[in-house]
Amino acid sequence: MGDRALHVALRLLGRRDHFREELRRKLLSKDLDALEVEAALEWCDARGYLDDERLARRFAARRAEDRGWGPRRIVFELERRGVDRGLAEGAVAAAVEPDLALTTALRRAEVRAPAGWWRLPVRRARMVSSLLARGFEASDAIRAVGELARVRENEHDGCDDEPGDPIDLS
Repeated sequence: MGDRALHVALRLLGRRDHFREELRRKLLSKDLDALEVEAALEWCDARGYLDDERLARRFAARRAEDRGWGPRRIVFELERRGVDRGLAEGAVAAAVEPDLALTTALRRAEVRAPAGWWRLPVRRARMVSSLLARGFEASDAIRAVGELARVRENEHDGCDDEPGDPIDLS
């Protein structure tokens, strides 16, 4: 095994964890010999430096909790990084609590929404669209926006001339 491929692999892994395929791509992009790259990957794998399943679960949990990404977007991103679809879906199922991810996504979308957004159909539609772009299913996005709108309407009910849900998206 060539020392250069292993040295570069260890340096990259020292900065952050990598998925096996992601590390392979980086090593090959540095014009390293393909056989040396495979040997370096095997060496790292044998010592537990590469663990796609563990990393995929951690990646899925962090993206859902911190960024409010939905399951579809997380699976897509894991596949883009070289993770097998079955492994990606399993990691998302094991690590992502959909309600927590949806709550985080709604909080982020609501920051950019104008006051009273829940009363305007176009603003509700934008909230749903934002959730779809984050990788949530349409039915979940519509339900979540509707529930949040009902909560917001009840919180501000005393200020309205006509309380209630002006537009029902469900």
